[in-house]
Amino acid sequence: MKSAVVTGVSSFVGCHLAREFVQQGWAVTATLSKSRKSYDGIQATRLQQLEGHVAWQVLDLQDEKAVREFISRVQPNLWIHHAGYATNYGSHDYDQRTGHAVNVAPLAYIYEELVKAGCSGVIVTGSSMEYSDSEQACRETDECKPSTSYGRSKLEETQTAQKYSERHGLPTRVARLFIPFGPFDATGKVLMYVVENLKKGLTVELSACTQRRDFLYVEGVSKAYGLLAGDLTRGGFEIFNISSGEAVAVRCVIEMIADHLEASRDLLGFGKRPMRPGEPTVSYGNCQKAQDRLGWRPGPLQQGIAEFLRAEPGAGVS
Repeated sequence: MKSAVVTGVSSFVGCHLAREFVQQGWAVTATLSKSRKSYDGIQATRLQQLEGHVAWQVLDLQDEKAVREFISRVQPNLWIHHAGYATNYGSHDYDQRTGHAVNVAPLAYIYEELVKAGCSGVIVTGSSMEYSDSEQACRETDECKPSTSYGRSKLEETQTAQKYSERHGLPTRVARLFIPFGPFDATGKVLMYVVENLKKGLTVELSACTQRRDFLYVEGVSKAYGLLAGDLTRGGFEIFNISSGEAVAVRCVIEMIADHLEASRDLLGFGKRPMRPGEPTVSYGNCQKAQDRLGWRPGPLQQGIAEFLRAEPGAGVS
């Protein structure tokens, strides 16, 4: 059985990635930064979905000795590098020094040890925030000048992964994610906030929500990672946008949710909150490369919203 390590499984996307690879028949080792009993709230709920289906490992990626010993013992065929430091990722208060220590520095010994263990490849989770602000669809070939500290940290991670991939000859794919949504997302995210309040019949206080963003149902993200794992056989280093390829006004997405829930749009208090300072008006990605090279297709937004809203909150790995 092929073996995969998925780091950062207490996160929204990390949980879904581990589920996807289990369903594809991989033996998955899921890493956490602390013991499972230390998690609560939505993070504990995510981990419950994986119970009995993965091997667990508490692993501090900044602990070089522990990381080396772990890789040497597990000898994974695939390393999915999803864990990272994202606290205050949308703020100017993001701690870039910690971002470097967590997101970038460990790659040196991770790659070195993976090569010794005979690993076949690495998939790194990147971010749309690595790109420069633009009203055009972002392409993988674009010059990147991120406007945020988090974006700069993630770009440094991508560049460092490329350096070590080429140095060690270890195939690597970077999945630049735009805005995944779906079950088990953080309650503070705008779509989850809207759903929770509308289900209770409560008014939702929002900004004007005129900014246009690239939303993709999380199942499509997970499927893309599965295809990226297969693409590693081509070797080399590649970046792929995992996006819908469309810029949709946040207001439109929220109105779709209200309509699917058969909730009154009068509950949507657009304009009751200010827009976040410095927030770009448009951000979306061109996903043609993923379609051409991987045969991947982003699902329709309406379909993703429908699946999201009918998903069972406690549905585990099937």
